[in-house]
Amino acid sequence: MKKAGILTVCGLVAAMLVSFSDTASARPQYNKAHDEVHKEAKNAEALKAAKCNKCHFGKKKKDRNDYGKALIKLGLTGDNYKAKKADKEAFAKEIAEVLEKVLKEKSAGGETFGDRIKAGKLPGTNPEE
Repeated sequence: MKKAGILTVCGLVAAMLVSFSDTASARPQYNKAHDEVHKEAKNAEALKAAKCNKCHFGKKKKDRNDYGKALIKLGLTGDNYKAKKADKEAFAKEIAEVLEKVLKEKSAGGETFGDRIKAGKLPGTNPEE
């Protein structure tokens, strides 16, 4: 009887931990399209390896660097993703257009994101650094 009570409590604690943990709302189309657009960049491998850290920093999905914020401003939002992900071809075209537009936007350091990529740097600057 005592073991059953302990197991029940442990099960409840485990269920609570799982339900309270942050879940990633991954948008693989954004990352895949980014890698495709920049496949010829001299830092293409570094961009690909950066994965989510091209646009994010820290541990929370809401922690976006200046590049991530610029992409949000241009329309790559979670709501947009949910609304348009079903039409993959049209959405891929829209993502590519936004990725081209963002290259002209200025980073926190004053240079454009396109210039940062051409210089072999990751596009975003981490505000924690």
